[in-house]
Amino acid sequence: MMRSLRRVLVVHPYGIGDLLFVTPVLRALKLIPRVETVDLLLGSRSREAVEHNPHVNEIFVLDKDKLRSQTRFENFRELGVLGRKLRAKRYDLLLDFSLRPENAFWSLVFLGIPKRAGFAYKRRAIFHNIRYPLPEGYRKRHAADFYAGLAEAAGIRVTDRFLEYYFPPDKAGLEAKLAARLDTLGEKFIAVSPGGGDSWGREADFKRWPAANFAELIGKMAAKHKFTGVCILGSRSEAGLCEDLKNSLNLRAVVMAGEASLAETAILLEKSSLFIGNDGGLVHLARALEVPLAAFYGPVPPEVYGPYPPSANAAAIFKHGLACRPCYYKFRFNKECPTIACLKTLSSDEAFHQIEQFFGRDKDHG
Repeated sequence: MMRSLRRVLVVHPYGIGDLLFVTPVLRALKLIPRVETVDLLLGSRSREAVEHNPHVNEIFVLDKDKLRSQTRFENFRELGVLGRKLRAKRYDLLLDFSLRPENAFWSLVFLGIPKRAGFAYKRRAIFHNIRYPLPEGYRKRHAADFYAGLAEAAGIRVTDRFLEYYFPPDKAGLEAKLAARLDTLGEKFIAVSPGGGDSWGREADFKRWPAANFAELIGKMAAKHKFTGVCILGSRSEAGLCEDLKNSLNLRAVVMAGEASLAETAILLEKSSLFIGNDGGLVHLARALEVPLAAFYGPVPPEVYGPYPPSANAAAIFKHGLACRPCYYKFRFNKECPTIACLKTLSSDEAFHQIEQFFGRDKDHG
């Protein structure tokens, strides 16, 4: 442990799920008595996941989409203001989860941070002086454990490794706002995410189990476990996909794609009896809330990006017996795959069987 450690800047530009993987590190930092400040520098899409986390002091956002839309002068002025704010904090340590060299470069040259910890992947840690070897990317262990490993390389012991999400103070007001939707769904409903979020952009199909299969699976599960409704969750860009799923169901359903804040989505998840969905941020939000869940995995290995920590209430569902899966390696997957067999050939019967086996044939979900 660094004896002089008092102020820490954590850099994480990625999505909600990956940011939740950092929460064990944030908690570990705030358990160190002499640490007085833990600040975050995030991308534009994930602030809601940690803005009420008591282990965080201040959150700074670097919106790269906004920077791309502005003039060079506007960018120079905005980045200058951000840089001066960060420099005034006089951080002792940078924990850089970005897998890129520029954050450590600016932390060295402009912010003057003496200790800079980052992943040594493809020579991207040239400006870091605490390096955690990552020759094959995240492999054979969960990404959250690699995050904790980077912190431990910097002398921060991370023992209690579980994910956390904290609701805003006005949770009761948000619940009241959602009351009519919740009444429609009944006391025992499934929450489902047929998309998986926007993090894969135009390649999102490579992580999506077919919506028709979701409809069939929900029908089977509702028949056996007497679910009263379905809450369909997703981003605004997934609204059409969510509506298609709703129209395929013979069960009361409410579509909340693009309509709910992350806090409202968390309330809906917390009140659901079961969450099912594709690999994405909502899987990890559900896990942080300890909601029973079944998540679908195609190219990505669940031992790296699956529900964390492992639990008897969190199942990773995938196609067995395919030599080509998982193909995700060194942060890349086979974009030329013509069939996406890992997801397209996983039938609703197979998924239903895996879920029932995992949770126990006689266990009533919820």
